[in-house]
Amino acid sequence: MGKCECGSETDWQEMGSTWICVTCRGEEIEKSIKELKDGFEKMEQAERNMYKMKVDTLSIPDLLDNLKKEINKIKAA
Repeated sequence: MGKCECGSETDWQEMGSTWICVTCRGEEIEKSIKELKDGFEKMEQAERNMYKMKVDTLSIPDLLDNLKKEINKIKAA
């Protein structure tokens, strides 16, 4: 246990050669997952726009579906 610069009295976890506050690590993981989901939403919008312009996007919905499933599998260890 120790106090982090973020203000948390928390445990520390070694990541590579660096020790990181468990609270900060959790926040960074949540931020990264949100970035993945935001990027995914942009890809879905781009696919819809291409479809509206009559661009052949037949393989893209399958790709996005697989990507969405993989993103949803992500769990912090």
